[in-house]
Amino acid sequence: MIFSKPAFIRRRGRITKAQLGALGRLDQFLMDPAVDAKAAFNRRAPTALEIGFGMGHALVHFAGCHPEWNCIGVDVYRPGIGSLVLQCEGQNVRNVRIVEADAVSVLERLEDNSIELMMVFFPDPWPKKRHHKRRLITGTFGQLATRKLKVGGRMRLATDWVPYAETILEALKDNPKLQGGVSERWPLRPETKFEERARRLRRHVQDFCYTKVG
Repeated sequence: MIFSKPAFIRRRGRITKAQLGALGRLDQFLMDPAVDAKAAFNRRAPTALEIGFGMGHALVHFAGCHPEWNCIGVDVYRPGIGSLVLQCEGQNVRNVRIVEADAVSVLERLEDNSIELMMVFFPDPWPKKRHHKRRLITGTFGQLATRKLKVGGRMRLATDWVPYAETILEALKDNPKLQGGVSERWPLRPETKFEERARRLRRHVQDFCYTKVG
């Protein structure tokens, strides 16, 4: 079967003046993953974690809808980090912290059974076969992520790349502590420019939802 290219485009380092200025104010948003969320936010609250938040739209939307949650974003893309800071400032969203580091290294340092919601939206599909080993969602990742979720916690994912959707299902299907799979679009996931492009190209966007069981 021949698949067309994914709508996701690997992003480069172009950064706007406003985003660059926001990075100068980043310290107030930064979080050390070795510090628990209670200490980082100075309160005990449900915790949401988004891995690879891109330009930050989904995370700031969720945080704005749920000010009672602690919301953590993990990414290394500096224009996106600057964008997230700008959105938090512009919308007066105060319950977001940012970890600028590799996703797996962050998960390894976070406390087990500490996350109520984990989000991974449109991770890099690495479409070439020789690059598949770089994909984030694997069975090993699923086991690590499951350890960090509380019982009853959910992991939500989305991709516009059909082969990666198949990989996600395969990677997570044998995890005895996760139940779920393909799901309807999550209303709290805003449509990004990547998803808009995917729909223009008539690409199917697939959502997934998994719940950690006892």
